[in-house]
Amino acid sequence: MTTLVWVLVGLVLLGAYVTWTAGRLDRLHARVDAAWAALDAQLVRRAAAARALAPFVEDPASAARLDEAAHRAVEAGAEDRETVENDLSRALRVAVPRLAPTAPVDELRAAASKVALARSFHNAAVKDTRTVRWRRLPRLLRLAGHRAMPTFFEIDDTALAG
Repeated sequence: MTTLVWVLVGLVLLGAYVTWTAGRLDRLHARVDAAWAALDAQLVRRAAAARALAPFVEDPASAARLDEAAHRAVEAGAEDRETVENDLSRALRVAVPRLAPTAPVDELRAAASKVALARSFHNAAVKDTRTVRWRRLPRLLRLAGHRAMPTFFEIDDTALAG
């Protein structure tokens, strides 16, 4: 009789842990989604600020490259976003030194720093989610359901550093 009680207590504790972990995974995935939405908004803001600076670039070829890269960054989908954003960073690295002295770079600098911050929050949320998902019990019981494993967002956002 006492063995049965201990088995039932163990099953109840296991059930409570599984339920808690599933809820935690759901909250972590919601956090990743919210962080991605914030990062996406900041990336669009950075691209719009970069595109607004294109007329102030003194080299026409660099201006055209910056304008094209910024346009592609605004229109990019989630699957090719890293590549497009890295192209924009490279275009900014070339164009910023060629800006006219009267160019309004404050909006771009603010947007670039917000991108770095939003990327940091997103990658932290992804790290936390992946840590829980790689544990044995959540993998064994497929507690994340059919959700894709979240991925880190890595871009070179140092174009305006320094």
